[in-house]
Amino acid sequence: MNTDALHRGAAHVNPHPLVRMLSDRLMAMAGKRAIRQAVAGARFCAVTLDDGATGVANLCPDVCGKPSRAVAHPLPPPGTPAADALATLVSPTRSAIGLATANALANRPGQWRGGRDASTIEGDLLEVLELRPDDQLGMVGCFSPLVERICQRVQRLLIFERGQRLTPDLLPEDQATALLPQCSVAIITATTLLNGTIDALLAAAANCREVVVLGPSTPLIPEVFVGPPRHASILAGVVVTDADGLLRAVTRDGGTRDFLPTVVKVNVRVPASGTRPPGA
Repeated sequence: MNTDALHRGAAHVNPHPLVRMLSDRLMAMAGKRAIRQAVAGARFCAVTLDDGATGVANLCPDVCGKPSRAVAHPLPPPGTPAADALATLVSPTRSAIGLATANALANRPGQWRGGRDASTIEGDLLEVLELRPDDQLGMVGCFSPLVERICQRVQRLLIFERGQRLTPDLLPEDQATALLPQCSVAIITATTLLNGTIDALLAAAANCREVVVLGPSTPLIPEVFVGPPRHASILAGVVVTDADGLLRAVTRDGGTRDFLPTVVKVNVRVPASGTRPPGA
């Protein structure tokens, strides 16, 4: 594939799947990097590279399919080229190990500690995201810790989830593309990078004032998320600062809250549409 042509065309219409653009962008960063260790628990997997950089990705069966999916894509042994693991991110495998490798390459402590520039802010998303009393917010994937605080600040919150997690307060996931165009703000779980829905969801949210890709699986590569037609305005992810602690939390079947002592939350503002950096 001619990736230069791919990215030039993407600046106008983004005809290629976002995960393909992400993989192509990070292949150059992979270089001669190799995997030092890869682990998986019941909910997440994590990859540490030979330089100590670590990334994490969700293994949630609600997003990735059956719980046995992690077994179907064995953990790469130490010494595996990072590029080989990254290649499993793209269809048809959409491996969470591939996404964890992408995050190990992209979300690096040396790059983000203290904020790379004014568009990067460490901390909780709701300290960064502007919400208005008349907003209708569409949330794809239920981020329970945020729900009450969001409800206090907006007119209406619509939460879209997968079938096995539905309650009277949650809408079916397949209604998201129909209802997101009616929202002024969208928050989309980064695990949609794995189930093949991220492109359609970002397109549906094209008219939202703010579009956030959220969660520890989020790759902090803003140039990939510049539209049109698929545009995110904020990438809200994590940078791992304690690799050993994060790996222990993952293998003990921990979740996002268990990761907090081992990561820094980072919010990256995506450039406005039409300002994609050269070569992106």
